[in-house]
Amino acid sequence: MKSKFTSIVRVKKQEMDKVEAKLAVARLNVRNFEENLVHLRARLEEFCLPKSGNIGELKENLEFIKIARQELNACKESLEIAKKEVSHYEHKYKNANLEYEKMKYLEKEEFKKEIKRIQKAEALALDEFAVMKFTTKSEF
Repeated sequence: MKSKFTSIVRVKKQEMDKVEAKLAVARLNVRNFEENLVHLRARLEEFCLPKSGNIGELKENLEFIKIARQELNACKESLEIAKKEVSHYEHKYKNANLEYEKMKYLEKEEFKKEIKRIQKAEALALDEFAVMKFTTKSEF
């Protein structure tokens, strides 16, 4: 059975599914950035400055530490952006789900009204049939 809300419900469901897929991708990005951050921190912590050697090696090691810290900061910034993206898509999903549920409820109410109308029409037809049968029975 179809109602005027059936196609709207289908469209709202598709929108909700699209937002849900984007939310899943955003959550995956957050997880990847968190893993990358842990990896970068571990790599930075395992590195130690040499106790002896020439100035060239020291400069090279300091430059490596500087680059590693820059990578760490860039990863932190990317993580924050990804978390904001997750928050954004969670909000969009919540709204899309709310709209979908509204339309689904309206569709269900439309079905209930149609069922009541059909039942009333059937009851009237049965009453009319019973009256006709009764009158034909009394005539004989």
